[in-house]
Amino acid sequence: MNKKLIPSNYTSKLLICIVLVFIYSSFSLDRTDYRDGMYKNVCKELRNNVLVYFIFVDSKETCPWTEFDIQSTIDSMAIAIQWIEEQARKQNINLNIKNDYYIGQTYSTIKRKLPQKSVLESLYMPNLKQGLTNLNIWADKIAREAGSSYQPEKKDGIPDQEQPRNKERLIAYLRDKYEVESVCLLYMVNNYFKEDISIPVNTMNADDIEFGIVSYKYPSEIAHNILHLFGAADLYETPFRKNKSKIQFAHKNFPKDIMQDPYSKKINNCQIGEFTSYLIGWKSNLNAFYKELLRDNINSGI
Repeated sequence: MNKKLIPSNYTSKLLICIVLVFIYSSFSLDRTDYRDGMYKNVCKELRNNVLVYFIFVDSKETCPWTEFDIQSTIDSMAIAIQWIEEQARKQNINLNIKNDYYIGQTYSTIKRKLPQKSVLESLYMPNLKQGLTNLNIWADKIAREAGSSYQPEKKDGIPDQEQPRNKERLIAYLRDKYEVESVCLLYMVNNYFKEDISIPVNTMNADDIEFGIVSYKYPSEIAHNILHLFGAADLYETPFRKNKSKIQFAHKNFPKDIMQDPYSKKINNCQIGEFTSYLIGWKSNLNAFYKELLRDNINSGI
């Protein structure tokens, strides 16, 4: 697979989009505190029984999902999940990740146009606030279509609950079905040979259900985005990591952390370091030596 097929400005656009999602989702334009993403919504702690549920979506502007693409993505998902579980065992964390996916019958996918031509454009057009509203509506419509395939259990001839009509109800249904507390919802779009982004949405607030849109099928990028939904923060340069000394500090102390830039990296060369472990609930306390990474000032870089 030729990684050079993706234009070189992919990373810079990815950084822009991550910062835009964070700005709308939470906090001050002056200072970021990554602890604001901890223990939020349905992805609180990455431990015990967790479900990763992913939906293959065909959009007019993305590459169509072939049976080969779907199967290779399922394989990558399995690798990513196995790697996360191995990292948990190394830190004596009880973690059992279940996974399931919706692709319809005979590898048919859900067809739903993105609000704009790409995930990137959908995020900020016509503006950031409306872009995120549109992506949430897009995600709700897909969740409703996926949920229509489920038949709620009946007692005395009466369904316990209606068929899921949005992502919140879909997650509620999946929590009951799989007997898990946390459900990590990922929308998979096939941008493998195109330039686009993967983003977490609604991770810094409790106003709507968090979910991820994943454009590429590298196991490292899938794992990276799963951890985002559980509160993990990027460790490489973004507008919220403007402070050069903090970026260098993170690179020096956590050079192999999965929350460094994951693009095209071999997942077995990555780790989940102490800082990321704290944000996803694997450690109750953070070494004071690393606490400077919890905040960043996006104006002055202080």
